[in-house]
Amino acid sequence: MNSVYIHIPFCLAKCHYCGFNSQPLGQPAGLKNYFRALAREIAGRRAEIKDIKTIYFGGGTPTIASAALIGKVLNELRPWPSDAELTIEANPGTVTLEKLKALREMGFNRLSLGVQSFNDDRLKQIGRVHTARQAVKAFELGAKAGFANIGLDLIYALPGQSLGDWKNDLAKALSLEPRHLSLYSLTYEENTEFRRQKAEGRIIPCGEELEADMYLEAVDRLDRAGLKRYEISNFARKGYCSRHNINYWRAGDYLGFGAGAHSHRGGKRWSNVKNSERYVRSINNGKSPAGFRETISPEQQRFEALFLGLRMAAGIEIKSYQRRFGRSPLEHKPQVWLRWKERGWAEWDGRNLRLTPQGLLLADGLAVELA
Repeated sequence: MNSVYIHIPFCLAKCHYCGFNSQPLGQPAGLKNYFRALAREIAGRRAEIKDIKTIYFGGGTPTIASAALIGKVLNELRPWPSDAELTIEANPGTVTLEKLKALREMGFNRLSLGVQSFNDDRLKQIGRVHTARQAVKAFELGAKAGFANIGLDLIYALPGQSLGDWKNDLAKALSLEPRHLSLYSLTYEENTEFRRQKAEGRIIPCGEELEADMYLEAVDRLDRAGLKRYEISNFARKGYCSRHNINYWRAGDYLGFGAGAHSHRGGKRWSNVKNSERYVRSINNGKSPAGFRETISPEQQRFEALFLGLRMAAGIEIKSYQRRFGRSPLEHKPQVWLRWKERGWAEWDGRNLRLTPQGLLLADGLAVELA
């Protein structure tokens, strides 16, 4: 086990689109109690973690906590190799130069900024608590603090957003010269403010044709700027792909710590309870915080490796898949692959099986045919 995820569920406010396990921060004491529980959970499983390759602090907003609290949790994972990738997500409204310098000095070498948009009206619409100016400033502070690897998250297909608005967001993002961009189409998740507004008719979703135009515009523009698509929603300059996320897409093993965090290992999957107070009580009482466990059948493991691998532009390495599962991925519903190849949606050679650019546009729907 060499890939570790740490979940910090607290935010300054709950964004209107957010379906993740997150909550507005209450009393500061609750944050300290949570971080103490995190350190205890990691310490209890540290022997299982060998040769760390990636550590990822996600949320929520990890940088809502002080550098000192983050450092105490990170220390439980020491040592790690000098070439390990250490990522921390940040909200532009929660960083200072001092905090970013401290994070860089303790070992973080990859900063992921949740910008979402550079349009202040759009930011208010989706419930973000930072401004476009703060987003630019956060990027500049990250670079000044010594982060050579800074990525940005953007959302498109927002209600009322035009193709011109999206082009402006892309242009502003590219002007900062990030090493990585994650572009997410808005989805209306259950129990979110946007889902309620949609149901009440207060917002009208972006049309599918406009959504596709926005995505294709981004693919073309980022490619010309040197940010190559390596996964459906992720683009990076050479050498700056997210190694942590690539492990997910390759259906690798990982350990997750914190409320709602997921783990995957050796055909088994489990997740911690989502409620942060229940999570802390479980840890303090010496009990497992796991709230869900399942054993994944061999057939399901093979399908998940196919589904996830096909999200990547490089696709699936055929021989690697065959070594792992005892059969070629092309043996899974071969008639489907042939039909996709005829329609220009899939291609393969002696090394890789992948979706074509046209196939990547249809990836979610195509996956249903493989299930």
